[in-house]
Amino acid sequence: MRIVLDASVAVAAARRREPAHARSRLRVTRILRGLDDFVVPALFPVEVGAALARAGAELAAVRAYVESLVGAADRIVPLGSRAARHARETAMRWHLRAADAIYVSLAVRENLPLCTLDQEVLDRAGGACRVIRP
Repeated sequence: MRIVLDASVAVAAARRREPAHARSRLRVTRILRGLDDFVVPALFPVEVGAALARAGAELAAVRAYVESLVGAADRIVPLGSRAARHARETAMRWHLRAADAIYVSLAVRENLPLCTLDQEVLDRAGGACRVIRP
């Protein structure tokens, strides 16, 4: 399966105390084994690294984990001016936070499902793209 992977799934996969750790870990394991393909926005490694570091994870482990995900990605899509305009319109139309709109907008442009744990995205973005849980 090819997806847009939201940072929420990658973070939950790395944190055992997260309620969705097990199913997120399964998804990330499939990705790292090459069983699933994924695309992420350039924001993804920043979000994942920041979330794990803020939670107190050891920085070397965070770097290694983020680099393993970045290395496995089919593409890391930059946010140019055209993509930013599309994300802005997505945010306004579906009442999303900025970062969430970047992921949804990418899923729309790539015609891929967005895999997320974010309940607000699950609730609001279904009209824009297919939204799935891990």
